[in-house]
Amino acid sequence: MSERLLVCGIGAGMDRSLAALKDLGLDLAVITDRRTERVGRATGTVLVADPGDQRSVDRAVTAAGLRGVDGVLSLGYDNPPVISRLARRFGCPGVPEEVALDCTLKDRRLAVLGRAGLHLPRHRAADDLAGALAALAETGLPAVVKPRDLTGSAGVYKLDSPRTAPDRIREALRLSVSGRVVVEEFLAGTEHTVAGLVTAGTFHVTGFADREYGRKEEFAPYFFEGGDTMPTALSTEQADEVVAVVRAGVRALGLDEAVVNTDILRTRDGRVVLLELTCRLTGARIATEIMPLGGGIDPLPHAVRLALGRPVDLAEPAPRPGRAVVQRYLPCTGGTVEWVGDLREAAAPPEVHDVFWGRELRPGMTLPPYTGGSDPLAGVIATGDDTAQAAATAQEVLAGLPLKLSADTLDPPHTT
Repeated sequence: MSERLLVCGIGAGMDRSLAALKDLGLDLAVITDRRTERVGRATGTVLVADPGDQRSVDRAVTAAGLRGVDGVLSLGYDNPPVISRLARRFGCPGVPEEVALDCTLKDRRLAVLGRAGLHLPRHRAADDLAGALAALAETGLPAVVKPRDLTGSAGVYKLDSPRTAPDRIREALRLSVSGRVVVEEFLAGTEHTVAGLVTAGTFHVTGFADREYGRKEEFAPYFFEGGDTMPTALSTEQADEVVAVVRAGVRALGLDEAVVNTDILRTRDGRVVLLELTCRLTGARIATEIMPLGGGIDPLPHAVRLALGRPVDLAEPAPRPGRAVVQRYLPCTGGTVEWVGDLREAAAPPEVHDVFWGRELRPGMTLPPYTGGSDPLAGVIATGDDTAQAAATAQEVLAGLPLKLSADTLDPPHTT
């Protein structure tokens, strides 16, 4: 009899990994608030619930009478505490709940990493506007306000003026589930994603990518991330410094058996700052497709083994040099859809691994401009002999999408 894996939460585009899970001989049950065609094809057991809301998940599991679960996994959805509690409910292996909370709640993570002596932006948590403004007085402008318990860039705003800061802080407080925000010093530099897994307390790198922020502040006060690039532009010595900081963060957070996702900033003066370190798969197809294409290791089979309590085979090959690969997103600048074609019929060079819409598009649909935390309008994954070639291919594909908006204000992404 095959083992049953409960997938709770599917990040953007990560429903493609469900087929790979089935190929591993697993019986899948899925909890999601986005029942896509891929979800339907992968399993007949689908529970519709918000994967980040514990009560919603518990109600769905109880109503469905779900039992016989051997492991619990999130596909790039940022809900480690929910995964931890589900694992405990079903008697499965998992990250302890307190560790999952330390990895997820921004103020708790900062406190743990600070006690370990790691470089951090100046920061302070606050539960109301007065406290946040006092924190801002300490950090100074520019700064960033973040809900302590939301994921991605949802509710994240740049604070660059005493005049606009109060309204942006109020909105972040309103969006926070717990009504708490973190105000951080704004740091400039290059940003990177290091993905990996921890076994017996040892961190193993499965992929290293640079984050594309060429248009980061184009939609201020929101931040826009344009995608990821492999291989990294950092030198071997610089990349090793980044990985060493990740290892220190893993130790500080007490991760022993887990998959790991990070967001690291390397400042202009060479400091390595851990902006995020959490115990989940890197989403948006980065860990499972981008990094393996670029010479990294596919972490999905390892993540399954950890979820099921099986030994992880560390004899598998280490990350190796591969072709350059980029993922690039096209943000929406607003407009009404006049016409949308079929991407499967769109001509694409052989270097294109995939091109995709980031949302459902229909003629007559009015699209708002980018406001942070939203799905992109479209995206592409492209390869090349070097990163410049891969990025140029991606730009060409995004510039030729079969789409017409009434206000034709969409520009192809700036790539380097």
